[in-house]
Amino acid sequence: MQLNWLQLQDFRNYPSLSVDLTASPVLALVGPNAQGKTNLLESIAFLALGKSFRSRKALETLGWDKPHGRIKAEVEHEGRSTELEIFFQRKPEAKKLKRQGQVVKPKDFLGNLRVVLFTPDHLQMVTGSPRLRRQFMDRVLVQLDQSYVITLGTYQAVLKQRNALLKRIQLRKAESWELELWDARLVQEAQQLWEKREALMEFVSNEISALYQSIAHSNDELKLRYEPDKDRYDERLLAHMDADLRSGSTSIGPHRDDFTLMLNGRELADFGSRGECRSAVLALKIAQIHYVEHACGHKPLLLLDDVFSELDSDRQHQLGALLKNYQAVITTTSVDHVSGLSDASIYLVNDGELTPFLPQNVDKKQESPAA
Repeated sequence: MQLNWLQLQDFRNYPSLSVDLTASPVLALVGPNAQGKTNLLESIAFLALGKSFRSRKALETLGWDKPHGRIKAEVEHEGRSTELEIFFQRKPEAKKLKRQGQVVKPKDFLGNLRVVLFTPDHLQMVTGSPRLRRQFMDRVLVQLDQSYVITLGTYQAVLKQRNALLKRIQLRKAESWELELWDARLVQEAQQLWEKREALMEFVSNEISALYQSIAHSNDELKLRYEPDKDRYDERLLAHMDADLRSGSTSIGPHRDDFTLMLNGRELADFGSRGECRSAVLALKIAQIHYVEHACGHKPLLLLDDVFSELDSDRQHQLGALLKNYQAVITTTSVDHVSGLSDASIYLVNDGELTPFLPQNVDKKQESPAA
């Protein structure tokens, strides 16, 4: 799978942009923060995920006070080209997914471009919120499995209805027996989500220890523990009903899923050093890459957002070695992080404009990694 070109219109701080990605497998975007590097990377991820990984509302990505905007790209796979587009409209508010110029449903849009995204937030995956770990699972599976996209959407819709009913019961505007219908639907969709997630996590679990040992140069054993409490889910929903009624929300289910990383039998989140946690996250992301290849038979596009500055030199070198085998888009504040990459197109980014990198024109002050 190859991303051939990308066009932006009134997306974030890009009034108009056209980028050719066929010149080299790696596109490196260099410049200070708040100039548009991550915005460009976000637009590519948007085409793969169907939504922004930074904003909850799609219209937040639309250029300031602009009536509409779009992201367009061409993806080539096994000699066949597919044009993808996401169109945004402010009034009336709309987001349209298009494939070959035709509006399509999310299930028919997702999977045409597959990416593995790596951002500084992911370095908190070990110690941070369970939401990050659920995102890890969902962002892989929505790109690979149409049925997962449908099931996840249905589950979220049913969950929303159940939570609304819980609040109405609180206000004595509904009866508790009405939960039975939504509980039955929730159980049905939840079991399908758990089945897909377990297959993914079993694969990752089988890979992660060897990957960690290679990255960390150690014999420590890293294990992944994903044990969704899926047995008798219908009975547990009933047992939690009183607590759910008090809170007005559903307290158990796939939307509360989590997994744990164990290093030598102890929870990494509690006992791991900063370096050990970073090695574990890097192992997770590489296992994710391998799973995409295993599931669909081709390599994903790698999107790395200012990750090099968060890693020590050894991990930077290992990540750079990985890039030799993939198409990738990288952002960084320092050209030093990417100057050693072979066969990379390097662009300086300034206020939404891209300029080809010329060593003699680099302003070292502009490369500083100030936040």
